[in-house]
Amino acid sequence: MAKNSSILMLMFLLTACGYHLRGAIQLPEALQKIYVRGASVELTNAIATTFRSASGELVATAAEAGMILNITNEDYQRRTISIDSSGFSNEYNLVYRLTFDLLNNQGRVLIAAQTIEVSTSYFNTQSSNTVLSKGNEEEVLRKELYSQAVRSVIDRARAELKKTLP
Repeated sequence: MAKNSSILMLMFLLTACGYHLRGAIQLPEALQKIYVRGASVELTNAIATTFRSASGELVATAAEAGMILNITNEDYQRRTISIDSSGFSNEYNLVYRLTFDLLNNQGRVLIAAQTIEVSTSYFNTQSSNTVLSKGNEEEVLRKELYSQAVRSVIDRARAELKKTLP
């Protein structure tokens, strides 16, 4: 009984001190429901995941949305940074660039033609027993780039909403 009481008390203390999970996002009311137009499947998945974790919703039509995210361009690149003495790539730089407009639910442009670029690099030793794991590492890093871009879009939208709303 005392153990359960201690655990319950600890949970109340953690919520009272403002503790949040790493990467937790608080969405403004206008961003609770968003419609995305022109996004790739990977970006749409990252947006849906981010919004679900922040109690938001990715809606199916612009009429249901509080905001409309219009993707005008997406570009993902993988560049070789260094090679070893035998000519194999040692290190890669992954770059994701996203250009978007943000509109309110009446179709008025709040943010016009913003570009976000996020990047990361990773070391890639070429050997027969690391090829699969390095491919998986790149996939995980690529998903993280999409998530970083989504968080940047939300941060810019939040800043714009603070300027326009009283």
